[in-house]
Amino acid sequence: MSGARAVFVDRDGTVNALVPDPETGRPESPLRPGDVVLIPGAAGALRKLAEAGWLVVGVSNQPAAAKGTVSPHRLAEVRARVLELLAAEGARLDDSRVCLHHPEGVVPELTRECECRKPAPGMLLDAAKDLGIDLKRSWMIGDTDSDVLAGKAAGCRTVLIAHQPSAHKRAGSARPDAVAPDLGAAVTLLLSAELVD
Repeated sequence: MSGARAVFVDRDGTVNALVPDPETGRPESPLRPGDVVLIPGAAGALRKLAEAGWLVVGVSNQPAAAKGTVSPHRLAEVRARVLELLAAEGARLDDSRVCLHHPEGVVPELTRECECRKPAPGMLLDAAKDLGIDLKRSWMIGDTDSDVLAGKAAGCRTVLIAHQPSAHKRAGSARPDAVAPDLGAAVTLLLSAELVD
């Protein structure tokens, strides 16, 4: 018997909007709960997946902790705010995984190469083991090459959210199965593809 179908979803730039980095001006992950704003249609897309019987698992790199920019506690508050905003719109994640590591960090206990930081597939593999997910029947949706590469490495099909705020995080090295402008379009595409399969 095969395992559950899941959609692994990147968080920042896919579910919630990126915010300008105060030093560089480039769009980056929000570092304060008050900066969290859901991307229009994201909660509705996650609701659609749940209604169609998919597990939805958030997978997010959060290297700011390793880089000493913000505390793990503050990142947990940001994560809680995302979940709170989703719940207010009737959406949820069945599970949420976060990697706090970075190989070039300044916080010793978080500075390292790891198997959980995308593009490595560790968060997806661990969730699959814990939740009984069939990775071959699952998808990864995200806005960066590392999201697509993590999904491919785990054996999932992939959708790249190719919108402008995340363009600096895409070098074109990933080969997604599909491309969409936002999470809503990605979910519509995914559900249509599943009807054909």
